[in-house]
Amino acid sequence: MYASGVWVVREGHEQEFARSWQAAADEAALRFPGVTFRLLRDIASPTRFVAFSGPWRSAEQIAAARELPAFQALAEASDGVVESAELSVFELAAEIS
Repeated sequence: MYASGVWVVREGHEQEFARSWQAAADEAALRFPGVTFRLLRDIASPTRFVAFSGPWRSAEQIAAARELPAFQALAEASDGVVESAELSVFELAAEIS
């Protein structure tokens, strides 16, 4: 399973958001070894961020990660910084390497 998030951040708060996301991902990476976390910033729209993480063993594991203190802090910090957010969980449909 994989998780993703798409955030549109208020202009001028991009670095603040990226630091908060990094703290959450750092904590989750320690708790869930083997899961990779990536935060991407849209070149054409620099207030838009997309994150991907995985592979996860289950949706329950993703939910547990989202309950970690750093992820809760990210959600709280996002209140005044984020214009919109969308979190999703996916299953692998195809893979090519």
